[in-house]
Amino acid sequence: MPNVRLLHFKTKEELSASITPLFASQGEVIPWVWFDTATYVSATTTQLDFFQTLQTDKTLGNMQAAGQIPAPMYYDIYHLSTYLNVAPSALAVAATLTPLTGALQDVHNLVIGSVSLQIAQKSYFEGKIYMCPAGGGVNPFIAISGVFAAPLIQAASFGQNGIPDPRSRNNFWGGITIPHNQNFLVRYNWSAALTLAGGNTAITTYLDGYLYRRVL
Repeated sequence: MPNVRLLHFKTKEELSASITPLFASQGEVIPWVWFDTATYVSATTTQLDFFQTLQTDKTLGNMQAAGQIPAPMYYDIYHLSTYLNVAPSALAVAATLTPLTGALQDVHNLVIGSVSLQIAQKSYFEGKIYMCPAGGGVNPFIAISGVFAAPLIQAASFGQNGIPDPRSRNNFWGGITIPHNQNFLVRYNWSAALTLAGGNTAITTYLDGYLYRRVL
């Protein structure tokens, strides 16, 4: 159910106006998410740009035009979030300390890259990837019992950009608006190519906010 209290009881007239267009160009505003996915190629990638191409697989992105929002739409950005599709990994437990490898290390290396939001070739946000947490994802639970002997002594490793909670996101409070037919992108940079234990890794960027558009 909605996690906010209903502060206003809509009248019959307000309900009718909200679902029935009064004229062809009537506008509406709805909560909306734009998302896009790209692959970090292990030992190769140092930069990734998002929202620049149309995805044929609509589970990877929902842009309607490459690099821009079609007319006559406007979009107010509230959240910029980064989801790292790093699969869990199993680590053998060693008697002595060894350099950590696996999913947790992959996430650590990826989130220290930089991220920027650009609209019309102007920067509107610059920061670190860990400053734009995912706000969702897998919530790992691990249970171990009994006595194990080698090679069955293993620990699961899992990591994500932030905790899986929709409140854990970077918030612009609608202070940035993307107009229609204006190029925009989200760009990630790393100082050097990362060799990931999990190999090539998909990264999803999403913008959460309000979309202004015509009803018809």
